[in-house]
Amino acid sequence: MNTSNYKLSANNAHLKYTDLLPYKEESKTTQEFLQKIIDILIDFVKATNDRNEKILDFHHPHDMLKLLDLKIPEKGYNLQQLINDCATTLKYQVKTGHPRFFNQLSCGLDIVSMVGEWLTATANTNMFTYEIAPVFILMENVVMTHMREIIGSNWINGDSILAPGGSISNLYAFLAARHKMFPNYKEKGIATIQGQLVMFTSDQSHYSVKSCASVCGLGTDNCLMVPSDLQGRMIPAELERLILDRKAKGHIPFFVCCTSGTTVLGSFDPINEIADICQKYGLWLHVDAAWGGGLLLSKKYRHPRLSGIERYALY
Repeated sequence: MNTSNYKLSANNAHLKYTDLLPYKEESKTTQEFLQKIIDILIDFVKATNDRNEKILDFHHPHDMLKLLDLKIPEKGYNLQQLINDCATTLKYQVKTGHPRFFNQLSCGLDIVSMVGEWLTATANTNMFTYEIAPVFILMENVVMTHMREIIGSNWINGDSILAPGGSISNLYAFLAARHKMFPNYKEKGIATIQGQLVMFTSDQSHYSVKSCASVCGLGTDNCLMVPSDLQGRMIPAELERLILDRKAKGHIPFFVCCTSGTTVLGSFDPINEIADICQKYGLWLHVDAAWGGGLLLSKKYRHPRLSGIERYALY
């Protein structure tokens, strides 16, 4: 991506951000600046879908540092330099939408989704109340209701939220489970728990599950990794064995995290069997569906004791 292809007019190249809206009422400079940025993005999209293009112009870190000017300046750069930097950034970016790029977590670009990001970034609002984001709030309610309808009729009148990612979703589930078992924890803290809490997840689960035990005070030793079979699925009998072992020690098992689509093997834990065990011993069952949520829905799991399927990969 050649930066010489994105030259601003001589009148605007040397200007700064203070010469754009809203600092200056005249909008032609802003329009030309944004148009050059759009040109860069369109060229990258074209290159991403071109089989003759390389997936990545690779350089080792020490070589890449020589190609980039990453020092923090005392004063802001002019508009032309900002445009050049945008072009350079994409020049060395992995083309995740390339026909020959294969990765289970990076899926390239969807044009409509990109436009949606432009829209929300331009509005630059929060989602706290209807007063500050009336259309977005209504859209969120409609989308969440529809997602619950897909899960099943028993969920339509429930509640749900959008989370920023799978790791935070697992943390949300952990906190919900602890609050469910110990509703006074919010006010009284750890003193309300008379015993050692323990949680369980597959040895193939995402690393963020174990981090919940760390950041929330359980300690990683109290996040038990349940053995999996040759297909990478949690073994229900091993889960029950570990629950009974900890109960015999006077500990309090309270949370089990299944995985629907493990990061490495794409495996699905046997949710129904695990749900029966959770009901038997009074544990909260969480399903980490960040990877394979869409496939989870297609399999139509409808176990009546699922506490929540936290995030769906329906794109």
